[in-house]
Formats: sequence, C-alpha cells, structure tokens
Amino acid sequence: MTISRNTSITVLATTIAVCASGAVRAQDQGSTPAQPGIVFELGVGGKVTPSYFGSSDLILSPVPLFRMKRLTLPNGFTLGGGSEEGFSLSPAIDVISKRSVKDSPELIGLNTIDTAVELGVAAKFQTEHFRVMGELRRGFGGHDGFRGELGADVIVRAGDQWTFHGGPRLDFADSKFTNTYFGVSAAEASALYPATTAGGGLVSAGLEAGVRYQMDEHWAVEAGAGWSRLTGDAAKSPITAQGSKDQFSLSFGVMRRFDIAF
Repeated sequence: MTISRNTSITVLATTIAVCASGAVRAQDQGSTPAQPGIVFELGVGGKVTPSYFGSSDLILSPVPLFRMKRLTLPNGFTLGGGSEEGFSLSPAIDVISKRSVKDSPELIGLNTIDTAVELGVAAKFQTEHFRVMGELRRGFGGHDGFRGELGADVIVRAGDQWTFHGGPRLDFADSKFTNTYFGVSAAEASALYPATTAGGGLVSAGLEAGVRYQMDEHWAVEAGAGWSRLTGDAAKSPITAQGSKDQFSLSFGVMRRFDIAF
C-alpha cells in the first residue's frame, strides 16, 4: 500500500457527554450546582485512511478534535457533566473528501464526486468496562444518502492514566450512498468499469481498537487502529476490484482540556 497526496479530511465524530439520568437535565435540587461555564477537550491529530471507498491506497489527513464534557448555563441548566457511564446522545459529524480522477488516475472515466458533509445523531450506553454505540447520519453535497454505524467496546483501565478499548464495528448505508461510491452509471461504463448498481445494506464489518494516555489533568494522547472488510454490493463493485475489499485506518492525536467559567 502507498500513501497518496490527496488531502481529504475526515472529521472525528464530535462527542457531547450527557449524564446518565437524561440527555438534558437541570441541576438536582439540593445538590451543589456546578459553576456556570464550559468544559471541553480540544486537539489536533492525523488519520490514515483509504483515499476513497474501496481504494488500496492510503492517505494521511489532518483531523481537528473536539469533545465537549460539560456546559452549565447561569440558570443552572446543564448538558453533560458527571461520569461518562450511562446513556448519552450527541451530534455526529463526518466529512468525505472529494473523489476525482485528478487525485486517483485509476478512476479514469468515472465522474467526480464532490466533498460530502454528513450530519446526524449518535447514541451510547457505557458501563465501567463496556459500551455499545450507534450513529445515523445524512449526507449533504457529494451524496444525499444515509449511513449508519454500530459498535461495541470492551474497556480496560490500567491505573489512572491508561485506558484501552476495542471491539467490532458494522457500517450500513442506503442505496443512494452505495450507488454514489460503488456504482457505475451507464454514461460512465467502460471495459474497466462496467455499469453497476449497488444496493443498500451492510457495507462493511470490522474491528477497531484504541488507547488513551492521560499525561496530567489537562493533556492526553490518543491513538487507534481499525480494519474493515467490504461486503455485499460494495465488495462486488468494479471500483473495489481495482483496489481492495480490506480497508485499514490509523489515527492519533493530542488533546487539551479547557475549563472556562462564564
């Protein structure tokens, strides 16, 4: 596998932690109210991913990192706070970079696909050593389909600084998404890329693992790795035939915690 110069940016899903007692709540009467303000983590990192869905070439892209931990308004109304355990909801965001022959000459004859922004919602239930999560996002720009992800993690803590996690991942999409990235229209058809229609359903299945090292109360370092195997019509696509059914990813980043009072 080679590293391409394409500069696609995949924005990590933004997490808004929500307390176990509800996604939005006010401070409990009689409890000590949190000081009005915002607590969040901000950082920068990089991610190595396939240059496009089905590609065997890998690219390194910059990734901004943001994770809001708590928001407390002057009237005591609070989002997040407390333990990360329990049920939470958060917005989900992803960006799929432009796909073009200019960046990937092997796609000769295929139309350019503009950058797509995906917006949706994520849900998570977490205990001390386990969590399950899912996301549903709708695309804007390069595609207007829906994508869904399901996953589960085993969580292992080694002291106060090291946290490890890992588990299976499933990626779903509707036919609008799969036809955009794995289909070939009659106008694009050639000997290399025959006309193909891709149906929706399970797009890939795989595994992800990661580690977080808490250097002190403000700074943390994170890293992760993933592998997935394209399935169904995505795996049968002539686009994938020129690349690989196996899709790999690596990520790393540095985070800093900020506590800002209002």
